[in-house]
Amino acid sequence: MSAVKAHARLTAVKGIGPWTADIYLMFCLGHADAFAAGDLALQEAARLAFDLEARPTARVLAELAERWRPWRGVAARLLFAYYAKTKQGRVGAPVPA
Repeated sequence: MSAVKAHARLTAVKGIGPWTADIYLMFCLGHADAFAAGDLALQEAARLAFDLEARPTARVLAELAERWRPWRGVAARLLFAYYAKTKQGRVGAPVPA
């Protein structure tokens, strides 16, 4: 099933929104073309990776990700890894020494 069709089927279930459907497709089903453009970590990773002045909106990130079809899920995993590496040690509240 295509990512678009699976996304539509998932979001038809009450309580499952777009972000949840995208994350489920990416991480639970391993769908190669799923992309959670509304994810803040992906947006911030794109800002850092592409040296953007501001974090892109979900719409802008989705437009950017179109060029990565049918491998947007792979691009998302790369962006998540890039985000984790760049934010290493700086995520969450500081831990007292």
